[in-house]
Amino acid sequence: MTAEGTVHKFPCPQCGAEVDFDAEHGTLLCAYCGYKSTVPVTEQAILEYDLQSALRDMMAAPQETGYGEGKRSLKCESCGAVNTVDANVISAECAFCGSNQVVPLDQVTQVIKPESLLPFQVDQRRAADEFRAWLGRGFFRPNRVKEIAKDASAKLHGVYLPFWTFDAYTSSWWRAEAGYHYYVTETYTATDDQGKQVQRTRQVQKTRWEPASGRLQLRFDDILVPATESVERGMIERIYPFETGALVPYEPGYLSGWAAEAYTVDLKQGWETGQQIMDDRVYQACAREVPGDTHRNLQVNTAYSQMTYKHVLFPVWLASYRYGGKVYHFLVNGQTGEVQGEAPVSWIKVMLVVVLVIAVLAVVFWLLSQGEEGAALNIYRALL
Repeated sequence: MTAEGTVHKFPCPQCGAEVDFDAEHGTLLCAYCGYKSTVPVTEQAILEYDLQSALRDMMAAPQETGYGEGKRSLKCESCGAVNTVDANVISAECAFCGSNQVVPLDQVTQVIKPESLLPFQVDQRRAADEFRAWLGRGFFRPNRVKEIAKDASAKLHGVYLPFWTFDAYTSSWWRAEAGYHYYVTETYTATDDQGKQVQRTRQVQKTRWEPASGRLQLRFDDILVPATESVERGMIERIYPFETGALVPYEPGYLSGWAAEAYTVDLKQGWETGQQIMDDRVYQACAREVPGDTHRNLQVNTAYSQMTYKHVLFPVWLASYRYGGKVYHFLVNGQTGEVQGEAPVSWIKVMLVVVLVIAVLAVVFWLLSQGEEGAALNIYRALL
């Protein structure tokens, strides 16, 4: 697949080739002559936008679109992911599912121009080393998967993923039944060593329930909601945190040489997820407020105020590979280097281990039946 045209957004002033953003040094770097320069920095503040206004009237939300000149969009017909890449990129494989069913799009109307991002700080070499070590680790990995690990650099793609961040104040009223444990002495009948019935006593825990209620106010700052459906939210959350205090105003130069996925989760959907995250945390916090040793029937009513949001891009190294008809993902946090992934299991190896363990246990039981407790104990210790 070839691009319709080549646009050099950031030409090198020394040799004319295109410069890319270098994650290791945080500069624009020309791979041909070695020229370096810093990304142009603006004095633009990173703003929070009023959520209620935006939800009431989407015209109140920022309307700038696109990631800047020199970008084109590619859509995967297999998983639906939309990547925004440099105009001269030749791509035949989706970063999210490994499919080669990638087609160009003339325009992606849902691309929202972010106002801030976290630049890549983890370069491809470090990410590839992490991927190679993680995928090649473990006896139960299929041998063919370990072969994939050898070509880690080819599998990894640096992608800016879109996120919504939400802030809010909450005021909650809760009520529950607080439980206080106490102990009573109970008499029961038991059989002693001579087979006689005897009376014995024991301490039994009881719970006294009392009504309880209270109020709790919390402040939430930068609750993260991925604005992509190409990778499961639970998978992305495993590479948290992203340090939002390091956000910088958006400049197209940061995307030079990198891909960025379009927003596929709109503001309304994002807030529904963000509010659910906050609701869960409020409930847990209220549960900790209930006095006593335990509680039940906790009910929480929460009011939200001063809700704001941002739309940002976060750096992620992503590898996708297919095995057994299923797509597996591996992620590296492009800011902190945190790694998480999915990997298949070789059930042949699992069965071999199970058979081996059963065989060893059978030998142990046979030795015990023959009165060879010492030999059986030695085998048991070897297994541990």
